[in-house]
Amino acid sequence: MYIIPTLVMKKLSLTLIVAALTAFSANANAGWFGASFSKTPSVTLFGQTLTVPVPSLTLGADAGTSVSASASSSKGVSASIPFVKLGVKSPTLTVGAKDNKVNVSAAGVKKAKK
Repeated sequence: MYIIPTLVMKKLSLTLIVAALTAFSANANAGWFGASFSKTPSVTLFGQTLTVPVPSLTLGADAGTSVSASASSSKGVSASIPFVKLGVKSPTLTVGAKDNKVNVSAAGVKKAKK
């Protein structure tokens, strides 16, 4: 009796989720301003770009069965307990003019790659 409305709602929900993911995964860039949502989302404002990597979360047997934690300026922070592992990388800010840009992060200040 309620099967058809439930299926319609599931299809509508799935369509809305796919549309939202498509809208947010596209690049919007107009030189001085822009945004990108992917594995490493970034926002550009007045030519300066802030990149914030998405944290990773692993659940289940792939996460391991031991307790460990580590922190590194280049690799970020990682912590795990049995069957749960979380990893977070540090954000990067790219500043400068067109040809003279540098990356500022927890790993230090380095010349930006072109």
